[in-house]
Amino acid sequence: MTVSPPAPTPASALWHRTPALSGCLSDPRIAAAFDDTATVRGLHADGIEGVLHEPADRSRVVLGLHNPSATEAHVNLSTLLPERADCTWRFLSGSMRTSDAADGMYVHLDGAGTAWLTAAS
Repeated sequence: MTVSPPAPTPASALWHRTPALSGCLSDPRIAAAFDDTATVRGLHADGIEGVLHEPADRSRVVLGLHNPSATEAHVNLSTLLPERADCTWRFLSGSMRTSDAADGMYVHLDGAGTAWLTAAS
């Protein structure tokens, strides 16, 4: 597995190690992003912690987002992942809302909220 150094995360905030994907791992395309051969990259922007999982065949990505604060936070997906600005994201699990703006889609997370999304390459 190729692992980039993750964004600084408190030891108590291991939300990305055991994703609550509500049965989504039964989909082989999603499960491949969590395989031992997958690439995992830590992300951090606008107070949101993220982790991007990409299977070895690069066919799909799974993005986990977490708001470590007690208040709502939002992140622009085009800013967080400029190389995937043209992707269409699909909700997998968690709790979030989105809003569209001229500069891209924003994901809004409640305090301590987590959401998982996926997009095909």
